Amino acid sequence: MKHRFILAMAVLCASLLPIASCSDKSSNEACLHETTSNLDKGNYAAVAQSPCADHLQKGAAYFGLAGFNTTDVINKFIDANGTNSGGNSDLEIYLTSTIGVVTDTSLSNLDSSHKEYTSVAATDPEYKNAQFSLSLVDAIYALSVIKTIVVTGTSSTLINTGCDQNSNGKPDEIDSASCALYISANQNCASLNASGSVSVTQDVPGLTFAGKTGTYRGLVITVGGAGPQATCPAPNSYQKLLYQSGSNWFAVTQTPGPCTALNNGGSWPCPVEQNGAPLDLVQAIDTSLDSSISALNTSISSTTSNDVKQSIQDIKIQACPSGTCTSSDVAAYLQQY
Repeated sequence: MKHRFILAMAVLCASLLPIASCSDKSSNEACLHETTSNLDKGNYAAVAQSPCADHLQKGAAYFGLAGFNTTDVINKFIDANGTNSGGNSDLEIYLTSTIGVVTDTSLSNLDSSHKEYTSVAATDPEYKNAQFSLSLVDAIYALSVIKTIVVTGTSSTLINTGCDQNSNGKPDEIDSASCALYISANQNCASLNASGSVSVTQDVPGLTFAGKTGTYRGLVITVGGAGPQATCPAPNSYQKLLYQSGSNWFAVTQTPGPCTALNNGGSWPCPVEQNGAPLDLVQAIDTSLDSSISALNTSISSTTSNDVKQSIQDIKIQACPSGTCTSSDVAAYLQQY
């Protein structure tokens, strides 16, 4: 009887095992199906938190959470490299119709997307696809950082092209951003003046902000002249932030804010910090563009990727002609708008 009981139990267990295995498989397949469905529907937060999403899916989800659509971004790079720009400069395409409002959250999501795509192993069959996606993420990160020093309004995504008081053919928002970069390079803003004046009208040192570890220098840059000004703010002034490292000043990546300075008072854009340190705007652009180009060099080979590659290489060449980005280089690049 004892042997029969053991045999019966063995048969029972054997009959139950396939059921449990099938249940596990069914549960995993359901999770995978739901994750794919959520990605298709744009439910990016659900994909980012999915226990069965792979690195490619999470990378795409964080890119979506940052406000970007892969197909859209590819088309913008192709437009910039082709004849569909409608007479607009490449930089105008990027800053006007590609990059929206840049926030701490959108930059953080782009960073998370970067980390997911770089986690795909070189032995993975999807590695080259991941590298192509990575190149888009990093290029968009660089362009987003560029836009942070141009547009500082809390809701506007567009450059105010109707405001050009100094009559140099460039929006005053662009000129003020270039001026801040020239100041950080220990240069003046005289090259931006046409029939008006671009100057630093306030220079406030020692700014600190709640939750931030850095000490900043606030610049108020005013653009004057008799050029188009119907849509200009009154006064036509723009706030920018620099931070000090050693004896040098650097432009910091900033988001709209406003952030109230703890010691000097007043509202300013909010500085972006990573790992407890100010995010150097120029260095972030340089690092991201280099990473983007490197990823493209190991990605899939197609006409589409070649067009994208050319556009991203053009950004690097134009923004950083010496190979490594400098503040004055990026200031000059903005003038291509």
